[in-house]
Amino acid sequence: MHSILRIFKFAFQGFFRNFWLSLVTITMMLMAVLSITLLVGMDYVREVTIKGVENKVDILVEMKLDTDREQVEFLINDLDELEEVKEIDMISPEENWQIFLENNKNTDVGEALGAFDEDENPFPYFLAVKAYELDQYPVILDFVNQEKYSGFVQASDADTHEEVISKINNLADFVNKYSWYVTGLFILISIVVIFNTIRMSIYTRQSEIQIMKLVGASNIVVRTPFVIESVLYSLAAVLIVVAIIYPLLDFIQPSLNMYFEDIQAVNIAKYFKDNYIQIFGTQFLGLALINMISTAVAIRKHLKV
Repeated sequence: MHSILRIFKFAFQGFFRNFWLSLVTITMMLMAVLSITLLVGMDYVREVTIKGVENKVDILVEMKLDTDREQVEFLINDLDELEEVKEIDMISPEENWQIFLENNKNTDVGEALGAFDEDENPFPYFLAVKAYELDQYPVILDFVNQEKYSGFVQASDADTHEEVISKINNLADFVNKYSWYVTGLFILISIVVIFNTIRMSIYTRQSEIQIMKLVGASNIVVRTPFVIESVLYSLAAVLIVVAIIYPLLDFIQPSLNMYFEDIQAVNIAKYFKDNYIQIFGTQFLGLALINMISTAVAIRKHLKV
């Protein structure tokens, strides 16, 4: 137990002894972690945004004005047999009337409905048809536009928001592409810096290492403090990023709620809070592993044990 405490004491001494060198090392690792965190956040925003857009897509089938309910239900039953169809909502003429009134309150257009008698309704039936996937909408449109339904189907159309989704994907791909370059650069710099940091730490503690060897310390005991020191750099970098990212996410979350209001709530703050172990734990383990390998190489090459 005493030997373990001594090893950790030796590691913490090395961590704080060369403060400025440690600060540079942590900064490089911090930038790498920030870059990866940006990629994770961007992927989340893309996934949720596209899912939100897809949930708003449907085919709106307008029936002819004289179509009765039996004909509408006939089409609904046929559509139900299609494996591409996820959901069908029927909007009656009465519901259309109410929707129109609510959307045109206090306008001349809304007041124009007063010209119709109570038993007159200028609105037809509508069907809102939702598919499982975006690429299934053309199949449903072809089905609805068949000749046998032309007697009571007035028109059908689908706004699949392909342009919006394309822009989201292009932006995410652009960020991912160049962020990986930046992340790779910072990781490379981190490897070089940690390598030289450990070399410097070995050099400044040569006399202590020699004393340890003289009193019978094994190679593992000599190497372990340097490995722990490299892990401390990783831990410090990740903890600083955590301290920065969560207040930042809480700050920008209201703006995201406002911007994505018409698509779907993008709660990136909640996503990071729910998945903090997976996001930051994985980054810490990966960074610690890289540092441990760099440390092992530095010790093998420059520490004669």
